Amino acid sequence: MKPITKKAFLLTALPMLALTGCATTATLKQADCSSANWEQVGLADGLRGASSQEILRHAKTCQGLATPNRALWEQGRQAGLKSYCTIDNAYNMGRMGYTLQGVCDVGDSKTLEELHRANMMGLEQHQMSERMTHMHYGYGGWYGYLYRPYWWW
Repeated sequence: MKPITKKAFLLTALPMLALTGCATTATLKQADCSSANWEQVGLADGLRGASSQEILRHAKTCQGLATPNRALWEQGRQAGLKSYCTIDNAYNMGRMGYTLQGVCDVGDSKTLEELHRANMMGLEQHQMSERMTHMHYGYGGWYGYLYRPYWWW
């Protein structure tokens, strides 16, 4: 079996990478501006840890079509941040390889430190998992499977 050429790899990897970027970016579309429930938009933004500056991006997207209701959006965002700024979520975000955004206003430094510690523990778990994957499959990722056709032996 021949190894994959660089050109073939790029022709398959780039479209997949582009689609992944589209799937992970939660954005408001212009078509949704006039009928947007700003509290729900804020809730979604809060759940993903968006800063208070995110409303400016929505305003730019909806320019000329609708004006975002900042009060409703912020109310929804704060509700979303209550779920985002939990120790479990901080750990899970770390496990996925993400650092916690600096949007958690939990009041005391002890709770903030616990969130940071949980996120760091998750990041360490993610890094260990990545190292184990590289040790097992090599640094080629799926390429290693294709290069060694008898990987199951």
